[in-house]
Amino acid sequence: MGFGNFKVIILLILFLNLGNEPLFSQQKTNTSEFLYTQLDDFLKQPSNSKLNRLSKLIASKENQLVTKEDKLAWVIVHSNMGYYYNQFGSLPTAIMYYEKAWKNFYDNNLKDYDIIENCLQPLGNLYIKIGDLQKAENTITNYLYLAEQSQHTDKIIAAITNLSIAYNNQSNFLKAIKILKNGERLAPKNVNILTNLATNYLDSGSIKEAESYANKVISIDASQVNAYQILAAVALENKDLQNAQSYIQKAKYQLLKNPNTSSRDFAKWQLAYIDVLLSKSAYAEALFNIKEIYASLLPEYSMEMNLPTIEMLIADRILLKTLDVQTYILQQLNDPISSIKVYEAAFEVNSKLNQAYPIQNTKILQHSQNRNRTESYIDLLYTIYTKTNDIKYVIKAFEAAENSKAPFVNEALLSKQLLLQYKNDSLVNKNKQLTSEMANYDTYILKERQKEDKANISQIQKWMSAYEMKSIEFKDVTQELQKKYPNLLFKQEKISITELQEKLKQDDLTLIEYFFGKNIIYQFKVDADSIEILEIKDIEHFRNITQNYIRYFNNASTIINNVKGFSESSFDLYRTLNIPNTKNLLIIPDGLLNFIPFETLLTKKSDVLSFNQMPFLLKSRIINYEISAGKYLKSNYSKKEKSILGIFPVFENTQLELSFSLDEQRYIQQKFSGVYLEKGEATYTRFLKEVENHSIIHLSTHAEAGSFSRPASIQFRDQNILVNQLYGLQLETDLVVLSACETGIGTLAKGEGPLSIGRGFQYAGVQNVLFSLWKVNDKTTSQLMQRFYQNLHQTNSYVHGLHQAKIDFLEAKEISNTQKSPYYWASFVYYGVHQPPTESTSNWIFIIGGFLLIMLFLFVIRQKLK
Repeated sequence: MGFGNFKVIILLILFLNLGNEPLFSQQKTNTSEFLYTQLDDFLKQPSNSKLNRLSKLIASKENQLVTKEDKLAWVIVHSNMGYYYNQFGSLPTAIMYYEKAWKNFYDNNLKDYDIIENCLQPLGNLYIKIGDLQKAENTITNYLYLAEQSQHTDKIIAAITNLSIAYNNQSNFLKAIKILKNGERLAPKNVNILTNLATNYLDSGSIKEAESYANKVISIDASQVNAYQILAAVALENKDLQNAQSYIQKAKYQLLKNPNTSSRDFAKWQLAYIDVLLSKSAYAEALFNIKEIYASLLPEYSMEMNLPTIEMLIADRILLKTLDVQTYILQQLNDPISSIKVYEAAFEVNSKLNQAYPIQNTKILQHSQNRNRTESYIDLLYTIYTKTNDIKYVIKAFEAAENSKAPFVNEALLSKQLLLQYKNDSLVNKNKQLTSEMANYDTYILKERQKEDKANISQIQKWMSAYEMKSIEFKDVTQELQKKYPNLLFKQEKISITELQEKLKQDDLTLIEYFFGKNIIYQFKVDADSIEILEIKDIEHFRNITQNYIRYFNNASTIINNVKGFSESSFDLYRTLNIPNTKNLLIIPDGLLNFIPFETLLTKKSDVLSFNQMPFLLKSRIINYEISAGKYLKSNYSKKEKSILGIFPVFENTQLELSFSLDEQRYIQQKFSGVYLEKGEATYTRFLKEVENHSIIHLSTHAEAGSFSRPASIQFRDQNILVNQLYGLQLETDLVVLSACETGIGTLAKGEGPLSIGRGFQYAGVQNVLFSLWKVNDKTTSQLMQRFYQNLHQTNSYVHGLHQAKIDFLEAKEISNTQKSPYYWASFVYYGVHQPPTESTSNWIFIIGGFLLIMLFLFVIRQKLK
């Protein structure tokens, strides 16, 4: 049967040699002489203690690097230290020294040193080892370009091999095969290229091609361990246990024969061997091998223990895979309680790995893999709950679902809000500057790549190198900040159900949270007194009815042309979603549900054609959306005086013209003070200049959801801003209103949600966002926005302001039935703080004044009667 470890583990041991010990022989100055002397002394008898001593000695010379010789010596010493820290098993420290070497080499435009062989190649491999795949891809692409410029075939092959490993770890098998085919044309007998081809064919399901390439490898070099493991995996796929055992033993023989085999290499082989054991249900032997892996990875672990303690766990991908295998075995042995403990250890290791990743893309990729683990964990907890009826398993399941909800937006929101407390700190300002610069370089690269065949590859590489230098500096600054302000060290904590229920009670809310898995959808219902879990089992049916419902909002005519079909679809989805009959709802969607406007669901069957008479959920519930219960629990509504920064590019006399945008502006300006930038003034530069001075940003413009190859974007008068640029901002704004198309739509990242413009502003530090779920109409959007601001002025509540605006829109006599279709009023949804409505000051003045007039009138009548 095969647990699948071969397909994951084989690549972990396919790294090229990390490079020979770096050489050094340069003209020497006093500083360089000192550096080389200390390195010479260390190299005579390398040890961990001597390495730490060398680190302290060379640190004293960092501010004495004057000449090119000094700086090159610094690079060479750091490359050596990276090499030896890796040899001694300290991967994060090795990465730090390699990064410093590369940054110094790049910043000082140094030459006469093989930076690829001695620094970039081992650095790229280390990034793969720790799972920082985005950094790995960037680094390897960088030295592939350098190798191609110098036409160095061996280095090109090394780069192609390692880049294919990075692609494979991202499950991008076809992209890996494509680049490996280029490598095969350059070096048809290179065993690394051929082995990687075999692995990627195996992972993509092309078993015959995988077997053919693995055999080709062995015909060239019979000592290739990976090729035997691939053949063993192929045999398992073909249910040929005898050959699988034979090949896995041959792999072991080659490992034992090689004097350079490390305990870590053997641990990887053991994971592959466990796959064979599982195919014949040899669970006891498999568990024994798992203990041996723990012992080899964790110095304090004892073979008498069933599981490492939390304190022993480290950020290690092999350890994470081993824990996953153990959960599988324990479930096969019908030991769910022990399996729960192993799952929780795996979550801890995953959390430690995430802390090592400075780049968001890597975190999102890692989180996607962790979501699969979370789903299996929740499945197990639900099964136990149905048997025991013990509510603690529901709570554990809810906590797991919560931890999977937009963790990186939550992290960014929290850290940026905390950084605002130290805004005068030079280190904080440096962090802000680097964040912005990285976002800008990322945007330059994306925009250039969108030119496809016309893209300037040389320019992309320059920007990528500059981005990498900034990211290295950013990591250093982040670590310094965390030392200085420990509260910035984000660690996701378990949500307190007691505190959550207390807040829900205060706000009179019922929370509905969905977990959209591959096989089952779970719904959690939490109110002041209870917590429940429900299953939606027929996921294919659910996916079909959800997608069908979303299609009704593709354009303005779809609903109008089939009102009956829309009504049936809406009611069908309402019943499936198990919406409770309570007045105020807090909905935390997931997966496809991020694109559903719940207000449009019909609460009973309806044959009416008049939209105002339809039993929309809007009429019986007030709906608040959030990205997670944890964010809701931490949020507080702002008491700042409301001031608007309005952006109205209008785009007059062009195909992009928004003719009703100025009506929107004039109405808002009557209700709220602020700065309103229209037409030529509505530039991104002016936006950045004004943004710190206002509590609400209103953007009336064009936006696009993007695609897998093109990120979401929003249009200012002078430029189109990609969502990546928003990540670099640090905003104090209380609310962003995105009066534009598709601002809540983007590529759907599992667990993190749509990578949309709305999310971009959340990532920039804005906790309340109002955005759209499809292409909106200019005129009706303007009408809805006017009603929203009118009600906001009266209630001082974002959620109630939007809710009442939709009700008012439906009831407005001047709006035709056609334009009361949900397509026109339901696109905009609000994610953020639940604030109860309060009467505005002007309303109270009116009420008090009216009361005084009545009293005066009664007084006059009384006097006349007397």
